[in-house]
Amino acid sequence: RERIALAMIEVPLSVVRRHLRAGEALPPYAEDLAEDSAAALLDRFA
Repeated sequence: RERIALAMIEVPLSVVRRHLRAGEALPPYAEDLAEDSAAALLDRFA
């Protein structure tokens, strides 16, 4: 359960958190990076 939360919540949030806190627009690669990171972790945990 913790690993799933890490992959699906914590890592993607960390990709965008600093931009949101700074009031900046998300960089164009942020969504893909969050998705790729989550997928890689889920594959590793499987």
